[in-house]
Amino acid sequence: MTDSPSRDQLEAERLDPGQSLTERRQSRDEEDYRGWCVSSFGMVEIGQEQFHPADVLEMAPDAARRGRDECLAMIRSDLERDVCEQFPAPIAVPFHSFLEGPRSALTRLHRLKDTWETLIRFLAALALSEAATIATPLTQLRIRSGMDQGWRECTRRDLVSEKLSIRIGLIEGILHRAKELGIDLQIASLLPVDVLGEIRRLNVVRNSFSHEAAKSEIQARELIEEAYPLFCEVLLDLRDLQNIELIRTHNIQAGGKAEVERLNGHAQSLRISDLELNDDTATLFMSATQVEGLDRVFACVGGLTLDLSPFLYAAYNDTGHRTNVWDFKFKKNNEWHMECVADSTTKRSPAAPHEDRLGRFESLLERVEEAEMMSEDSHG
Repeated sequence: MTDSPSRDQLEAERLDPGQSLTERRQSRDEEDYRGWCVSSFGMVEIGQEQFHPADVLEMAPDAARRGRDECLAMIRSDLERDVCEQFPAPIAVPFHSFLEGPRSALTRLHRLKDTWETLIRFLAALALSEAATIATPLTQLRIRSGMDQGWRECTRRDLVSEKLSIRIGLIEGILHRAKELGIDLQIASLLPVDVLGEIRRLNVVRNSFSHEAAKSEIQARELIEEAYPLFCEVLLDLRDLQNIELIRTHNIQAGGKAEVERLNGHAQSLRISDLELNDDTATLFMSATQVEGLDRVFACVGGLTLDLSPFLYAAYNDTGHRTNVWDFKFKKNNEWHMECVADSTTKRSPAAPHEDRLGRFESLLERVEEAEMMSEDSHG
């Protein structure tokens, strides 16, 4: 993606992950290690008793340490493969390019930043789309652009902000409001609040070096060495994203089926298959017309099917044999500015048709819109 200067406001952030996240990661790693021990060695049987191999290894500290190191290396290696092959395409495509694309450190750094930015934008699109779908509206949404910022009412302008800090704020506001109302969201199970706090912390780190972009290969390599391990930890925290299936519909068939293209993994070749539809999904697909020649992208998660427009679209490339996923970046001069997650090419489109899709989120802004209308009337 093009590397435009960040406008995110710098804020004071802690230097290390929060205590709750640290404990979550320790529990996660321990569970991974114990599972690895069983798959590697099996349960240990002595007479009629069975012992967990991880507990047995604790009696030989050096062996336990080596086992943990081997497990850690394997989990990280598997993570890279899983992100490239199974994560939603907006994340998988730039990440694969970072791992397997041109080896210039400057190019790799840009692709790592692209992965980070599309990850945040994808999560925001997912959260907003689910909030607009649930039966109980999340009215009076409040957001904040940083941990040291106060909560404020969400406005329509926030929905189209190019600032990643605002996108994070939208996610946080939705999670916070849903908890207040006692509503269980799928996004909450995929993205715990303490992990979101770490995303915000690392975004401040990204923001700082976006203002002072690397000017040499050496600087770029140093930044990658510093940032990549931190990013991997976040990807591990979010590895359930591989269970989200992104699809683009091709046609609705008789008998309650649709012909769809799956948009997971880094491969951009056409992958067409049939999908069984229920009544709600069939209605959603049949009403999902193109927007300015772009097909809508849907996310299937936990039994829900979510329309991710106007934030994500899909379209054939010039050859017609590959699919490009287009990610909304910002609105300017009444135009919708999008970037292709594969090659950073840009596309502009009249804003009005896309903004019509923002009508789905009016319930989130209900209190704000009423206040703005009253203010306009009082000055009329």
